[in-house]
Amino acid sequence: MLRHVAAVVVVSFSSISIFGICGAADIADLGKEPIGKVPPFKKPGENALLEASTDLGESLKPLNKLLSRSASGVDWRSYLDWSALEIQANAGKELDVSALLKLYRRFNADENGLEMYQFVTVRRALAAAIEVAVAANNDQASETYTKRIKKLNGLMKTAAKEKTSKSLDGVGPLLARLLESRQASKIVARIRSAVDRPNLFMSVDESLLSSAVNRVVDRVSPVNEFVLGTPVRGTGHTSGMVLLDFIPSAHRAVTQLSFQATNLANTKSTKGPVTVCSEGVTELSAQKRIYINDERLWADQTVATASTKTRMTGIGIKSRFGKNFIRRIATKKVSEMKPKIEAISEKRAQERVRQEFEAETASAISEASRDYEQKFRQPLKVRGWYPELLRMSTTDDKLAVVGRKALRDQIAAFTSPPEADSDAVLSVRVHETLVNNASEITLAGRTITQEFVEEQLKERDGELPESLTSDPDQPPWSITFAKRKPVEVNASNGRIKLTVRGSRYTSGDREFPAMDISVAYRIKADADQIRLVRDGEVQIYPPGFIPGGDKKLSVSETSLRRILQKRFGKVFKENITVDPLELPDQLAAAGPLPMEQFEAHKDGWMAIGWREKD
Repeated sequence: MLRHVAAVVVVSFSSISIFGICGAADIADLGKEPIGKVPPFKKPGENALLEASTDLGESLKPLNKLLSRSASGVDWRSYLDWSALEIQANAGKELDVSALLKLYRRFNADENGLEMYQFVTVRRALAAAIEVAVAANNDQASETYTKRIKKLNGLMKTAAKEKTSKSLDGVGPLLARLLESRQASKIVARIRSAVDRPNLFMSVDESLLSSAVNRVVDRVSPVNEFVLGTPVRGTGHTSGMVLLDFIPSAHRAVTQLSFQATNLANTKSTKGPVTVCSEGVTELSAQKRIYINDERLWADQTVATASTKTRMTGIGIKSRFGKNFIRRIATKKVSEMKPKIEAISEKRAQERVRQEFEAETASAISEASRDYEQKFRQPLKVRGWYPELLRMSTTDDKLAVVGRKALRDQIAAFTSPPEADSDAVLSVRVHETLVNNASEITLAGRTITQEFVEEQLKERDGELPESLTSDPDQPPWSITFAKRKPVEVNASNGRIKLTVRGSRYTSGDREFPAMDISVAYRIKADADQIRLVRDGEVQIYPPGFIPGGDKKLSVSETSLRRILQKRFGKVFKENITVDPLELPDQLAAAGPLPMEQFEAHKDGWMAIGWREKD
């Protein structure tokens, strides 16, 4: 039960106050004077060189671990010149620019596998080391700095007017180079505050999660105890509810599992000739709080209470003589002992419900905590997708997530997100930069074959869509993604455009040059469903090619274009109906959820929301 709650929380990426995170410069305010006062170029000192060398050494650790368990690890170490890497990682202030450049070229080559995050991390560390070493030792570094500042100033002026990701293209790398060369830190911080806002907001309504947890408890169990040396026998009927509640918390998500029930017990206790029949009513309560932040999922110990009231419903005397006398004495004795009996019953009931609730929830919470680390955090870290910012929070009725994914040469959102639909029980507001940044981390320079895709789908018990299979008369295909923006999503008002950039394609033994594939869809909201309607044909052209211009396609490009048009014309259908969202496991009963909101905005934000099932 709790495992599924945790899974939804994991899938849901939580919110502290938006303004607490986004308290930053507005990009529009940077229009008049985006740069401000420009400090003079300053050569980095020895400490900067030491930091870069140390950072390079730290970046080698994940790659070393990967290569140590890889069958091709020895070959990779030879190709990468591992000993030279270690020399630079320990060079400190003696970083060698020419050696660093040689190493960088190896990591930046067109070798399949170098796109893996462990390799990319080292490549980025090498680039940073080169920047600081050049700034410290090259006489032309000051001139390079001036050019970068001038270019950054122009880009930010344009971006302040247009407020689009396209207008900010190039800003991320410039900021990274300034940071790496230890220049203009205040300028970098000022612009970063405007272009490094969270690019993911998610929220889950309490009612959606509680549908998997809330349940009625109705059970009958025997009573078999000794109270003050007297055996007590009978039956107890417990009826109540298990409920999930959100607890307001600004800095982490807090949920509470509560058990509220009433136990009605009818018992008999016999001592000597006297049998006392009693009815006991015990109000039971147990609570356990579960916490989730960006690092872990954990829980408090169960807290339980019990309150018991009893009344005697009858008394039987098994004696031939003095029944009335015995009855009077027994009745008086029962009355005198009642407070003590109730106190004992309360204490036992409290401990019993605490132990039972702890036992019922402990293994599930332990599993959820393990899944949170092993199935959420670790996979994201291995792929390089783990957000630089991940915050969770809860209000009385919503669990929210705020995230930001952008490496130092990438930008994130630069405006506030649109409003989520008020009727949505599950909402996602994602900025195009999140998708584009993640795709660049994962796909830049990577080669994917039809065989690889088929294997991945087979592992997930899926089949390759007909649109991606090769025709009987066509050989298998492969695509090598471009290193810059391999997959790009662009949102505008009511329209979404997807571009796939390939630097190399193959079909069997035939090899083809770079080609960009793009398709645009308009969002259409009908009475009871949302559709994506393709806006024109799938566009397939070489990078920078202008249809209708003077330049013509080569024979090879025309052949590839024909192959890709045939394949991707099937992939990107003219009309796509957005189906209701199926929910997993114990949440399935709450679904499927119809889509309530699908918006795309000029500033790159997309807002998606699902309402309760009809």
